[in-house]
Amino acid sequence: MKIKQRKYMSEKEALHWLVDNVEVVDGIDVGCNEYVEGFFECQFKYDERLGWTKDGRFYIEEQVEITEETEMKRLVCVHSHTNNISCYNDVSIEKALHLASFDKCTFKKIYLQNPDGSICELIWSKERGLID
Repeated sequence: MKIKQRKYMSEKEALHWLVDNVEVVDGIDVGCNEYVEGFFECQFKYDERLGWTKDGRFYIEEQVEITEETEMKRLVCVHSHTNNISCYNDVSIEKALHLASFDKCTFKKIYLQNPDGSICELIWSKERGLID
């Protein structure tokens, strides 16, 4: 399964990402050794794949292939019998299922959770396993 994931980076890391992913920046061929202070203000036109937050961090949205062993930032798990939910941070689906077994409960669905707390997409169900 592939999911969209936001990866944050510093200005210098963003420059290196641009060098690796964009051939020409403002008509100038850029090499990794050409980083100078103020590069983004002077020569860089923002690539649509690269975003910028108000607090000065850069990010890219990338498609990431996940498995049941892939660690996720936030998971919301729906219990099979009670429909209660459990939330986990920085765990894989496999680890969340293992942790639930200690409480003698099972999950029927697992969703990704957005940073604002809202529920995102369904990534696992008891009937189908990892959703394609």
